[in-house]
Amino acid sequence: MLQSLYKCQINLCTKIRKTSDFVQFVSTCCGSNIPTDESKSLNDLRHRKAHGLSKETLISEVKVLKLETDTCSKVSAVVEFFQNHGFSATQVKKIIRQRPKLLASKVDKTLKPKLKFLQSIGFSEDECSMIISRKPGILCSSVEKQLAPSFDSLKTFMGSRVRALAAIKRFPQILFSNVSHSWKQTVQVLGQIGIPDSQVSEFIQKSPIILSTNPRKMREVGSKLKKMGFDVTSPAFRRAFSAMSILSHSNLERKLETYRRLGFSDGEILNMFRSQPNIMFFAEENIRTVVGFYVDRLHFSLSILSKRPNFLVCSLKRRLIPRCSVMQVLWSRGIISEIGKLYTMFWISEKDFLQKYVTKYEAEVPELQAAYRGEVMFDEYSFHLHEIRQMSMSKGSSPETAA
Repeated sequence: MLQSLYKCQINLCTKIRKTSDFVQFVSTCCGSNIPTDESKSLNDLRHRKAHGLSKETLISEVKVLKLETDTCSKVSAVVEFFQNHGFSATQVKKIIRQRPKLLASKVDKTLKPKLKFLQSIGFSEDECSMIISRKPGILCSSVEKQLAPSFDSLKTFMGSRVRALAAIKRFPQILFSNVSHSWKQTVQVLGQIGIPDSQVSEFIQKSPIILSTNPRKMREVGSKLKKMGFDVTSPAFRRAFSAMSILSHSNLERKLETYRRLGFSDGEILNMFRSQPNIMFFAEENIRTVVGFYVDRLHFSLSILSKRPNFLVCSLKRRLIPRCSVMQVLWSRGIISEIGKLYTMFWISEKDFLQKYVTKYEAEVPELQAAYRGEVMFDEYSFHLHEIRQMSMSKGSSPETAA
């Protein structure tokens, strides 16, 4: 098998003379760099791990694909297809992880028709790559028997093509639902729960997952949320309904237990969930990491976080650390002496933050752009947001308003 894979790699590399991470990843999947000595073995192992593939995973994928030398000629066409249609390396990794047999598929027969269908109904190239990477099964479905009928039914139910497209972007799995069959049950159950008729269409448009949710579970979820004190006409009820429809009971309990172990009381968790239901969408490790950032590095108390649960849905990598890094640079250079409420600094739009704290000072402080890109990590300077918080408190603000 190794010899066959080695020949496959030679064939692939002959047809594709590029060095992008994406090609390296696909080459790895096809058995690249079969080593003959210990040194090369170590380099190969590091290369595979860098792409998230262990030796065992690679072998198992190869066995599933049953790749032979002639099959690998198809792989190069698949590589070119994804590259030419704007898929990122991360998106392709996700697709191949979930559907490894796509590497040996026929581009003209399997891949192109599905992409062409998505584009024909109104999605851009970027939107197509996003949708397919989230639900690669689309590439294995029949346009005539599954995708087109589902879209037509969804468009009829939603009342417009634009609303149907919005529903698919939020929940691509809806293309696998029998919308014409499920929407009547869904409307009936929502009415039983107490959703006004005037809000049903918008409710489903913004939470299309419920079209694939078991009616009995929908009733159970609606009943639980009303017992928790949710107003069925509020946006928070819809978000909470979506969260609890997606999560299994055991998964929800694990997330609740994670918050408990971090020190939140059941009452605080309930209030947080009522205010910001999306706190239950995150993996347990992400929950621990974000809470730890606020508590250990920004010196927030759990009490403050429980009253400001919106803090917990901020992206650590894309929002919190870049903004804190920028503020550190400005503070360390003496550009600013205070930043006001941290809540405002975290929640203003990207455009406003850039204008107020980056663009305004970048000529004077060139490293601001590097800080915003994450190249200057938070805590490399002596500045700590805790100092500003204490300074604000000394001017008469309470601990909670200072945050």
